[in-house]
Order: sequence, then C-alpha cells, then structure tokens
Amino acid sequence: MRSPLLSLGTALVCSLALSAQTPEAAGGDKKPEPPKEKPFAELIKDAQAIPGLFPLYQTEEKVYMELAPAQLDKMYLLSLTCESGLGERGFYASQMCGEMPFLFRKSGKNIQWVLKNTGFTAREGTPIRRAVDHSFSDSMLGLAKIESFPHPDRKSVLIDLGALLLTDAPLLSYALEEEFRIPYRFDAKNSTFGKLKGFERNTEIETIAHYAAERPPLPPLLPPGAPAPPMPPPPRNLPDIRSMILHLRYSLFELPPDGYRPRLADDRVGHFLEQAEDFTTDITHRPTRRYITRWRLEKLDPRAALSPPKQPIVYWLENTIPLQYRDAIRDGILLWNKAFERIGYKDAVVVKQQPDDADWDPADVRYSTVRWFTCTDCSFAVGPSITNPLTGEILDADIGFSEALTRFFRRELVEQIGPVSWSWDSEAPRPFLAPWSRRKAQYFCDLAEGATRDAQFAFDVLLARGLDPEGPEADKFVRDFLKEIAAHEVGHTLGLRHNFRASTIHTLEQAQNPELTAREGLTGSVMDYIPSNIARRGAKQGEYHQSTLGPYDYWAIEYAYKPIDAPTPEAELPELRKIAARSAEPLLAYATDEDAGINRVPLDMDPTVNRFDLGSDPLAYYAHRVKLAQEVWDRMEEKLERPGEGYQVLRRSFASALSQAGRSLYLASKYIGGVAQYRDHVGDPGGRIPLQPAPTAKQKEALQLLRSDLFDPQAFSFSPRLLNKLNTERFSDFTDPAAGLRRNDVPIHAMVLGLQKSVLDRLYHPVVMARVLDSEVKAASPADLFHLSDLFQGLQDSIWAETASPNAPLAINSYRRSLQREHLRKLIGLVLREAAVPEDSRTLARQGLTALRAQLQTALAKGDKKMPGDTRAHVAESIARIDETLKANMQRMAF
Repeated sequence: MRSPLLSLGTALVCSLALSAQTPEAAGGDKKPEPPKEKPFAELIKDAQAIPGLFPLYQTEEKVYMELAPAQLDKMYLLSLTCESGLGERGFYASQMCGEMPFLFRKSGKNIQWVLKNTGFTAREGTPIRRAVDHSFSDSMLGLAKIESFPHPDRKSVLIDLGALLLTDAPLLSYALEEEFRIPYRFDAKNSTFGKLKGFERNTEIETIAHYAAERPPLPPLLPPGAPAPPMPPPPRNLPDIRSMILHLRYSLFELPPDGYRPRLADDRVGHFLEQAEDFTTDITHRPTRRYITRWRLEKLDPRAALSPPKQPIVYWLENTIPLQYRDAIRDGILLWNKAFERIGYKDAVVVKQQPDDADWDPADVRYSTVRWFTCTDCSFAVGPSITNPLTGEILDADIGFSEALTRFFRRELVEQIGPVSWSWDSEAPRPFLAPWSRRKAQYFCDLAEGATRDAQFAFDVLLARGLDPEGPEADKFVRDFLKEIAAHEVGHTLGLRHNFRASTIHTLEQAQNPELTAREGLTGSVMDYIPSNIARRGAKQGEYHQSTLGPYDYWAIEYAYKPIDAPTPEAELPELRKIAARSAEPLLAYATDEDAGINRVPLDMDPTVNRFDLGSDPLAYYAHRVKLAQEVWDRMEEKLERPGEGYQVLRRSFASALSQAGRSLYLASKYIGGVAQYRDHVGDPGGRIPLQPAPTAKQKEALQLLRSDLFDPQAFSFSPRLLNKLNTERFSDFTDPAAGLRRNDVPIHAMVLGLQKSVLDRLYHPVVMARVLDSEVKAASPADLFHLSDLFQGLQDSIWAETASPNAPLAINSYRRSLQREHLRKLIGLVLREAAVPEDSRTLARQGLTALRAQLQTALAKGDKKMPGDTRAHVAESIARIDETLKANMQRMAF
C-alpha cells in the first residue's frame, strides 16, 4: 500500500520544481506592488485607544489590536462567555462556553491565532521533547493580516481584530444547525464589536454576532399515512426564526505568575484534573501526569495554626439574583469555610455583592461570579471554572443559576408527557460549549435539573399531607434547597467532582435525626445528588435538605488544599498518600460519574452508586419512594385540586410521581448482576477487594421488589376518574411543550410500558446477563448463588402470572397484555438473533418459550366462554408467535 505521506512528498517535489521557474519563464517582468501596510500612527490617528494587555484601537469601522514582539509565540488563555442566548435548547445567557490556551504566531505578513495542544509534553531541551513536538499538532483558529508597519519605538504591529473575532470562531453555526436542523450562518456584515475593556493582565472583548438563515428547510413530502421523520422544532423564543443576535465575550489573559506548586492527583479522592501525557521518562507503565485543579491558596502567616489567606477565594453575587434568595446562596457558599478552617485557613472563602451601579462586568475574568439567568426549557445550575492547563491552578469561576429552580412548585406547564425520562439523559438541554473547549462534556453537572424534578415530587408529597404552598415551611423548603445547590456548585469551582456513593453513610432512620444530619449531613458529601428527604407518612421528619458539609467534603478539601512543606509536587506524595489511604473509612465513601454510569447500561454496574438515592440500604429507599408515589396518586384529587384553577397541575404531579416510581424501580434492577467497585489501594487500612458481586440475598430482594411493584397484575391500578382529570394546559405560549402534543389525553399505556420496558431492557442486556453468569465463579459463597435461571423464571412467573392459575377465569388487562408482548419479544429475540449474549441465556429463553406455550395452551383449552375476546386473541397470538420462533430456531440449528 502506498504511503499517503509518500504521495504528499511527490506532489510537493513537483510543486517546488514548477515554482523554481524564473520570473521571465513565468510571464515576464512584473513591477513590485506597493506595500499594503500603513504607518502605525496613521492607522490609529482618529481611533479611541483602550490600553491593556493587548492594546485596542477602535475606529468607526474597525478595531485594531496591537501585538508586541514579546507577545508573539507566548502562551495565553482564551475564555468565551455567552453573555446572551436564546433561552432554550442549550443556548443560555451568562454561561462559560469554553476556554483554551493559545498564542499568536507571525507567518510572513500575517498573524496566526493558534490553539496550543497541551495534552502532550516532555522536559524542555531533551531529545524526546523534540519528538513530542513533531508528533502532535496544534490547531489554527484564525488568521489576520498585519495592517501596519512596526511602531517606531515599540516595534509592535497592528492587526484587524475583526478578522479573528468577527467570525464563527466558536462554530456556533454548527451547534445551531445540530440542535435545530436549520442552516444558520455567521453574518459578518451585520456583526460588530460591543464593549471593549483593557487591563494589565487581561483584555475583554464583546462581539455582537448575527446568525441568519435564508429560510428553514421544509419537511420532506411523504405519502399519506407515512410516519414523519424526527425533526426538532425551530427556535421558539425568537420573533423571526431566520435571525438571532448573540452577545459573546472573549477574555484574553495572561497565564498566572510563577510560585504556584501543582498537586498530583489520587484516584481515591475526587478532583477535576489537568492531565497530559508526559514522555520525559519511560520507567512508568503509563506516561500520564495528572494535576488536580485548585485555587492558589497560601497562608498569610504560615506559622499560625489558623491564618487568613494572602488572597481569599472571592465569589461575587451578581445583581441579577432576586433579593429574597441572596442569603440562601451566600450561606451555601460559605459552608466551605468549615473545611478550610480544619486545615488552618480562616475565611478562605469570601462572598461579596455586586452593586447595582457596578462599572464592571460579571464575565470579566478578574471576578468569580454567581449569576442568575432565565430560560424556557431548563432548570439547572452549573459551576464551571477556568484553569491553567499546565498546572491545574483555577483562575476564574462563574456559577449560573436558572430562575426555574425556584419555580418548581408553582409550575403548571405539562412535563414528562410521554414515557418516563431521566434527568441525566443526553437529550436534556445542556449549555453550549465551543468545540475547542478543554472542558469535558461528561463533567457537566445537571444536579439542579434532576434536583428540581425531585423537589417538585417532594413538594407534591408535602402538599398531599397538607402543606401550605405559600406558608413559611414552604419558603424554608425552597431556601434550604437553594443553599444545598449553591454549596454543590461552589464545590465544583473549588475542584471537587461528584460523589455518588456518599448517600450510603447513614440509614434511613438516621436521615430523620436532625441533630445527626446537622452535624454530619444527610449524606457524606454535598457533591452527591441528594434527594429531598421525605419521611414515611406519620413518621418523624428530619431535615429536608443537606444543611452542612459531609465528612467526605472535609477530606477532599484536605487533600487539595492542606499546606505541605515540600519543594516539588513529587515531594508531597508521602503526605498525600497518607491522606488518601483513609479511603476505606465508611464516612469517606466515594464514587463518581463514571461509576454511576453516564449512559446507564453497561457501565452502571455498582448498585450502591446512584444519583438521587439515600441511605445505606438503597433497596429500602426505592421501596419507600414507590410508596410516596402511591401516596401522591391516592391523595392528589383531595389535596392538589384548587377551586378556580385548571386540572393541569394534576397531570404534572401524576407524571412526576410516575417518573419517580419508575426511576426507583430501574435503579433497584441494578442489583441484579450488580458489582460493587472500590478504589482502595493495596495496603490501605481496612482496604476492600476492588470488585465485589452483589450479595445473592440482595439480588433476590431486588427481583422481588420488581415483581411486586412493577410486574404484578395489580400494579398501576389508577382510577378512571383520576386519569380523565389529567388535562393539558389550554393556553399556548409558543414554549409550552404540550402545544405540540399529538394527544391531549394521557397516553397511560405508553407511560406504564415505558417504565417496564426500561427495566426489561436492562435485565436482558447482554452485559448484565453475562455478569449474572460470571457471578457463579466470582461469588464469595458458591453455595448460595443467584443464577440466570432465577432471573428468567422469576420474570416469567410474574409477567405471565394470570395464565398460571388453571382453575381461575382468565382475563388479562391491557397493561398486562402490553407487558407480556414486550417480554415475549425479549425471549424471541434471544432465541432467534445472533446477538452477543451468553449461550445459557439463549437456552433459558427457549426453555421459557416452551414452558409458556404449554401454559398458554392449557389456558386456551379450558374453553372458558367468559374469557374476554381480547384476552383470547392475545393468548392465541402468543402461542402462534412461539410456534413460529421454535420452528425457525430448529431450522437454523439444523445447519
């Protein structure tokens, strides 16, 4: 095979040969063109000068940026903030939209804007560093022509800043088309610069970018009755969908001064990382170097046991935050001072209020801010930060709160109309990130989106118990909710990752002890996704929300910020390893996003690591949540209906309770084939074996919970009167998701089957079945195993329970027929399809079909004249499908 590099080299040789012709051969003498550059002073004669890191000169038509020779080939940082948005589908205001190291490089009479690749490195001056530099590429984001002769004294030059920034540098056009399927394009002619500000260490540039589409694409013409292809709706919040104006803030700033010592990471404690492949030495099994992200924090008096820092971590509350919520957010931020005090820092975290007449912008990288924004399809908070890619030092952080966080208990819009969805699904709107952003999409925090849904459900439970939604207890519920979310998001900006095992440190009974939880927290960490804590009806009620830091939070801050007297990051390791070696302590339980599963099966194998669970016995909690959902359904007509108001609030609350019940039962299914995974290192005190299959008793308990609450014939017995009250919002306001519904009544069969199918999909997933099979040789007690046959038989007995009673009249309701068809599809698929499933599962599926056929044949042969016609047809069809499957299977096996 011919090398593409060899072909490229051949073409290059030919090109060089042609270009070597003399000018005469190429077409005769040509007069030299006059220089296009102008004298520096002439170009900016009438311009407004804006001094700063990169001096700017604004004329009526252009903005020039001055570049000094010393600023070429020097690394800087770029941060993009989306100052305005669309209020929907991920395009939200006040969001950090990406950051990247860059440099300006001179190439002839042009300046290249180059994004630096910092992911691969080696020690300067070594042969391997030369190899690394040749092996990995940077990227070019833009090109600007040099517009002036060098300054006579400073030798600096001017470039047209519009050539770099009045462009589609963030590739928003791609993101917009991806989201809306409308070919929006950047309109340079109608785009311009906004506010321009310069400071010693940073330059702030606002662009007002116009994106336009000539016309939206028409849907394809289809034959009558043909299903329409999936098409996202156009933007709902624009006056004219052909045009949008977005304000973008580019912050260009210097890397921080020397003096910061990076800190190496340890996988037993959860911090965000700056990592690079460091090829300096080949004595390690992998070349990866990982620094945790943290602020530069130094004691003012290093000898004092408790000292204020030289420079505290300051958060500014933006003046957009409603007055009534500022104290709650402030209190949540300041919780972190408890952890810093334990390692010797007094008032390490400070909160200040932005004045209404402030002359600075929250997007200025010199200020870390907490901001408030509005949207029509989201309810989340997010806490991103900007870090030095070479060291992990955090330089800026902006936390955004959606106003919908405080509207959850007053909503009357229809939510979750169709089958149940999960708050962490990839389909949920997420803030836009530029494609060159170094921030990883999987690190996005959607706590507030899920927490809002959870709080909505909890509030419905409390309303069903008689809570006054306008009373002081309701007000405290909301304030404590905001305080918890503020503490969580600030934890991210301090460098901490999620901890989804922290919820297991207390029992459900202990969670209702306010003295204990005020001291240790409802869970071990505010970095968990913590559900609202609702006690059983009639039982003692504890704190609704996490009110303090958990034991893990103190430990994670100690690892990241404890002062250690050492000259290098490597010299800190003995002390850091002592801290991390405590990982097996029960109160320091830790697991993060990838342990909980980002896209569910098959990565979410640990049944004790979940979002929005509570207690040391997750199965007991899931059963409790199902009972709470039933409580809402039983009492919602009595407690949630209000004279003079519409019925749509019942629909929202009904769907919310159904979602919570379904989610709990789905998480219960993780015990079947589940494997707990721990991060302990060899020799850690109390260290655990890293992989531990779920105990057989717990797997059987989980299966029984599913059989009784999801697959039982009596499950989902809703009254017709209630179902017929679940009306939609009758006003359309362009953003109401119910406005585009195909059905205004509740598609109850689709909703219930959606819950059941999600669990069946998991239990019959090839990886889950393989884990159940593997447990036969991995379980601690081989005498007491959970076999694949236990799973197959347990599901079949429950799902087809009506057909197993030989003497009882047979009548299968519509919920059950749908479930049985889905189960039958699963077994048939295992028998017929060449899928990568354990052969034992194929054998068990065939055995199950054979036994089921006999069972159905017996039921049909009774000749019960009272058997409903739809039941008879369902049973007969099931027998026919089984016969066809077994016949096809035998024909295939004959080969």
